[in-house]
Amino acid sequence: MLNVKAIAKTTAILIAIIVILVAGLIGIVIYFTSPPPPTGGEEELPTPSFVTENKLVYESGATYQWLDPHVSYYQYDYWILWHTVEMLVWYNKESTTDIIPWLAESWTEINSTCYEFKLRQGITFQDGTPFNATAVWFSFNRLFIIDGTDGSGNHGSQAAWILEQLVDPNGEIFAGMGADPAYDEAWVKKVLDLNFVEIVDEYTIRLHLKTPTTQLLPILAGPWAAIISPTETIKKDYEYHGWDFDAEQKPINFTKYFVRMAGVGDTYFNLPENGWTFGTGPYYVESVNPTTYKIVLKAYDDYWGGPNGMNLPPEGKQRIETIEYIYQPSFTTRLLDLKQGKATGIQVATADLYQVVDKDKWLEEGVLESIVPGVVVYGPYSEFTTWWLNFCTNVTNPDGTFRKWQPFADWRLRMAVACAVNLTYANIYINNRLGIVANTIIPPGTAPEGVYNPDVKPVYTFNLTKAEELIRDAYEHPLTSATHEMHFLNGSVIPPGMVDNTFSPDNPKVIEFYVQSGATTFQQLLTTIAENLNSFSRSLGLTFRVVIVPGGQQYTLASMHQIDAYVGGWIADYNHVLNWLAPMYVSSGTYPSWNGWNITRLDELYDEAIKADQEGDITRLVEVSNEMNRIANELVMYMLWWHPQTYFVRSEWLQGWWVNINYGVDLWSTMYYEKPT
Repeated sequence: MLNVKAIAKTTAILIAIIVILVAGLIGIVIYFTSPPPPTGGEEELPTPSFVTENKLVYESGATYQWLDPHVSYYQYDYWILWHTVEMLVWYNKESTTDIIPWLAESWTEINSTCYEFKLRQGITFQDGTPFNATAVWFSFNRLFIIDGTDGSGNHGSQAAWILEQLVDPNGEIFAGMGADPAYDEAWVKKVLDLNFVEIVDEYTIRLHLKTPTTQLLPILAGPWAAIISPTETIKKDYEYHGWDFDAEQKPINFTKYFVRMAGVGDTYFNLPENGWTFGTGPYYVESVNPTTYKIVLKAYDDYWGGPNGMNLPPEGKQRIETIEYIYQPSFTTRLLDLKQGKATGIQVATADLYQVVDKDKWLEEGVLESIVPGVVVYGPYSEFTTWWLNFCTNVTNPDGTFRKWQPFADWRLRMAVACAVNLTYANIYINNRLGIVANTIIPPGTAPEGVYNPDVKPVYTFNLTKAEELIRDAYEHPLTSATHEMHFLNGSVIPPGMVDNTFSPDNPKVIEFYVQSGATTFQQLLTTIAENLNSFSRSLGLTFRVVIVPGGQQYTLASMHQIDAYVGGWIADYNHVLNWLAPMYVSSGTYPSWNGWNITRLDELYDEAIKADQEGDITRLVEVSNEMNRIANELVMYMLWWHPQTYFVRSEWLQGWWVNINYGVDLWSTMYYEKPT
């Protein structure tokens, strides 16, 4: 008797086999008659969220320091400021030398110390205040009155000196030029009596200089020369400080405001949590989060567009509505956000370069080709920049008292650190060849010709044996103010007992190197230095440590004289050697004032450099510059690293991309989103 169930089961199996064979044949036909599927590299990526929301998201490991353009002196701050405030003149698109009228319509040189500017009409600040000659007069005088004071109260340390040098060459008025201002009403009157800005009529001003200079226009193109709304500025600063606005500013009284702000760098606009609308730029600040460091910019609907509309997207393209600056210290997270379409652009340190570009293409062909789908890498671009390690002296405790432990007041310890790494090797294998090892602070290409002199060399080279000998000598013969003549920053002698650099296993000491989060390259370099030194210094009771902090914080601590050493860099404000010599070497300059350096001979030589420039004696200017570099190298004021090249990692959806390399920032106001082809 037949097993019905078995027959049914066998039949079902045969039918299943037939179905599978037929499906397979159909699949083969479809495979050979249909177009091939896209490969992994050609697969269409989903539209990023920042495109659908029409916002630009930039992620980096840096944070702001001071966002007031008359206070700030920090590149990351400038990246925000370029999109919010404007100057009388600016650069013609990508050019680093071609300066064109901006808020000004034109300028005329009346004589060697007087320039007349015709201002554009019909422009309004974001708060609705008209742009006119009064706003220019107010803005430049506010810059002078604050006098380069940072948000922590350090006078003369910020960018105001760049303009002050044109009206106070002898250092009789401003801290940044070497004076000791009283910051009282009489001092304010003295500043206003300089008559730097003369109002000719509502849309005409004249600028009066004390000495001839070829640097005026590049100086006026910097963010420190931003023109801002007097209306919002006075109102916000009065509210921030709790001053009586009704009693003093109805009607508006500029002099009373200036007396209030004399030598005051603590302004509302340094940290505008509720935003600002005091610029004429394409975007205004909507908010700043002091906890997350997130900054949000919004498009200014009534923006005038720049000369001939050149600062807006092409006709028919939609301007990006929102810009978000996101603090994200983790590169892994930044890269993931870029890949997932959450970030339009990210900061990529040179140490992480090969996570975004083809290594062979770069090393063999010098081409930065992206390996991340949907991402473009622009560059490399040479910079007028130098990176170094700052050695600090006259360090204070957090409570402001003078600290007994002053390790880098000792030349031996500075020299030991400088000898602790092979910088050529580091530039190749840590910096991935994206730099030129520096022999002085002056980058190649700096004007005038000859100030970049490769024959002026540092006194240190990679030599761990030498480093160990120096540290052991400092251990056996410690530097103290009782045994050596030492000086405070003001030049007075430090009394015995105030400095004691003794260290031993029973009296251990720590030297800290500060570096910003996200700066992976610098972190690796400092870690290498610390490890090399610790291999022999720990047994003597001395430990070197790397401390990672948000970018703005290291500069804040430096300005308060509270750290041993930190990574610093200088991007030329304008292409001229004087822009290097003053902030790097003069006692009142930015870095010496932070780092506690006061070298009389360097101050004297700088005065000679100024005189040579005024007289047009370029030969003498070159000689003085070279001599200043030699002295600084012998002192090991800085451990010089390299002059970098830069690049930008951005989404393919961001169209119309361009950069002005003077300040290392891509300008987003002309860009728009469009599906890449």
